[in-house]
Amino acid sequence: MKKLLFLSLLGSILVSSCSSGEAATTGTKANPTIYDYGYAKFTVSPYSNTMAVTAYNSESGIAIFNSAQYKTAFYSLSTHYSPQSNILSCGIASAVIMLNTVYANTGKTPPLSKTGSWYILEDNVIDGNFTWTEDNFFNNNVKGYLNKEVIYGREKVNGEYMVGVTLDQLTTALNLQGLTADKINVKTSTDTDIAAFRVLLKQLLETPSKYIIVNYNLNVMSALNGGHFSPLAAYDENSDSVLILDTWNAFAPWTWVKVYDLYKSMNTTDGESFRGYILVNANSAR
Repeated sequence: MKKLLFLSLLGSILVSSCSSGEAATTGTKANPTIYDYGYAKFTVSPYSNTMAVTAYNSESGIAIFNSAQYKTAFYSLSTHYSPQSNILSCGIASAVIMLNTVYANTGKTPPLSKTGSWYILEDNVIDGNFTWTEDNFFNNNVKGYLNKEVIYGREKVNGEYMVGVTLDQLTTALNLQGLTADKINVKTSTDTDIAAFRVLLKQLLETPSKYIIVNYNLNVMSALNGGHFSPLAAYDENSDSVLILDTWNAFAPWTWVKVYDLYKSMNTTDGESFRGYILVNANSAR
């Protein structure tokens, strides 16, 4: 989610006749305006012109999960699921889920940090049971590469907001944090491309040491037209849908999305680059 999403998101909030707080009439400081996300959720996909999404926690969603043949990844990722802290942090939240999953499942020791660990300052003692968070993700490994204040829209770059992260940035950040991550830009979305992606999904989601984060357009399931990141956790061949562990759980629950529509939504642009997905190999983590 870069500048384009921030502006379109703000525009959708303002145009959607959302409720907002009224300014205080007493005191020296007005209350902040509060926006309610009034856009439609679970709308028809513009790619297939069908409803391509099913809520994971619905009766139909549970039935799909029970019948899904490829869901090994779910049991690792869901254990370490962590929702994004704000509307701009989907990429960082996805990375945090991945880091916690990889380090826990491989038994590797993550870099220690006072943030995310219990410690006694005066005794110079720090506990080794470390948990990655959005806060300690911005450590020395990514210092100088990612700016938390810019990503979260608290600082401008050359007078403009450049919020969120791109597919390239998130991939590089994961590698800087010690994982082995490779990004694939989805530049075309032919039937052959989508068929190959189905084969990849079967391999990945039944392999306990390989994971995938997708970068797609939210218009596949909602009235929003902007980028989003989340991990994939399962694939059901019967319904031809994948389970997205949506980091934005304040917006929608985890969702099953048709593979055709998801792939088409990855074949969209973020600035001058195509969106796509990131492959993470846990066996190669440092």
